[in-house]
Amino acid sequence: MSSLYFAYGSNMDERVMRARCPSCRYLGAARLDEHRLAFTRRSIQSGTGVADVVPDPRSVVWGVLYELNDSDLDALDRKEGHGWAYARERKHVTLATDGTGHDAITYTVLEKESTEVGPSHEYLDRLVSAARHRALPSAYLAKLEALHPEPLDEEEGNGFDAPSGHRRGLHAG
Repeated sequence: MSSLYFAYGSNMDERVMRARCPSCRYLGAARLDEHRLAFTRRSIQSGTGVADVVPDPRSVVWGVLYELNDSDLDALDRKEGHGWAYARERKHVTLATDGTGHDAITYTVLEKESTEVGPSHEYLDRLVSAARHRALPSAYLAKLEALHPEPLDEEEGNGFDAPSGHRRGLHAG
């Protein structure tokens, strides 16, 4: 049996997906309406923020749609920490190529931080690179690029409250 999976974070990157889900099939760019990209979880590996999607009636999250077999889905569950870090949810997404709607699995953070956690430069670089490679809309790509903290400036900061790493007022939606 196969499942559709909507990736909006690092799993948009083909290399990342193929490493865990070698049989995955890329179907195309897709959008999740009435949600925004947020960084509501602190990675246990890096201590920095990782992606989540949260309801927001005025926003859209772009990502990619994959078809997965059962073994790939099991591997993805392990990678995403299904049941302890992320919940598997069904969301309705729209495939960009033909405008068709699909119910797809995506992962959302189970225990969200009270304020967003700043992602690392490397993580944001991977998101922007994958979004560019997957030819996501230029307006959305610009929003992702705008999330990238500028080099630390003692006067202005980097878009995140130091030392907590919490984001100040940036929205991806």
